[in-house]
Amino acid sequence: MKDRTILIGIDWGASTFRAWAFDEEGDVIGGTSVPDGILTHSGDAMGRLTFHINEWLSEWPEVPIIACGGVGGAQGIHRTDYLPVPMLIADLPKHLVEVNGIHIVPGLKQVSPPDIMRGEETQLFALDDSVGAVCIPGTYTKHVNFEHGRILGFTSEVTGEMRALLLANGGLKTPEGVEQEFDEAVFREWVEYSLDPDDAASPFAVRAARKTGVLDPKHHETALTGLLIGADIAAHYDPGDELTLVADGAILESYRIALEALGADFDECSAEEATQDGLFELAEEAGLIG
Repeated sequence: MKDRTILIGIDWGASTFRAWAFDEEGDVIGGTSVPDGILTHSGDAMGRLTFHINEWLSEWPEVPIIACGGVGGAQGIHRTDYLPVPMLIADLPKHLVEVNGIHIVPGLKQVSPPDIMRGEETQLFALDDSVGAVCIPGTYTKHVNFEHGRILGFTSEVTGEMRALLLANGGLKTPEGVEQEFDEAVFREWVEYSLDPDDAASPFAVRAARKTGVLDPKHHETALTGLLIGADIAAHYDPGDELTLVADGAILESYRIALEALGADFDECSAEEATQDGLFELAEEAGLIG
């Protein structure tokens, strides 16, 4: 692996630090993932970054490093300016910022209504130019208007954060002492409660259904998650709309079920692979490798 590594790529998110070693073909030949989010580190961002990839740095001191996400934010190693949209995604490599040998991918901003992203722009760079609308679920789910390689605009929804807050506090928190189970039929049912904007259920309906015996307490989280994701999807897409869903794991499955219930026509793309491909392709286009 030592002789073949030509690039180190980093994605430093709110909750996780991830890094990969790439060979000349863009294949991942080494990786690390640790629960050291950009918002939770001790303050020495550069020190934390080098600590997590120290073994690689000692073996490959001359290999270029490219990084996206919070590394370019206020808590990162250097705050980079946001690039305004609309913009051609192909122009992104021109705006990498080098600090202490780290090539930082800048985030994007929208003026009206105000919005920002850091990290998702790297995933968008990996997508085909023919892609239209893009949905990138997460703590702050991004809905991107992406046409012919141009990012026209985007909206961030607080779906993931709202879910976490509601389940942790207040009248909709997870019932104490009840082990939660995911049930696809229950999830789909509560997604559908949100799909008609003129007759959508309130999140309080989950509490009411549980209190009146309509909803089994073990499906409380399933129902609330379905309701919130259904509302997220219904606010941005209509039946028959075409889009690309960029996600992995459980969140991919949840948004897949919701989009199927809506009747959208969508393709799927791994979020992690999009980040990896985006970092490698950005490095190529910027002349860091190749």
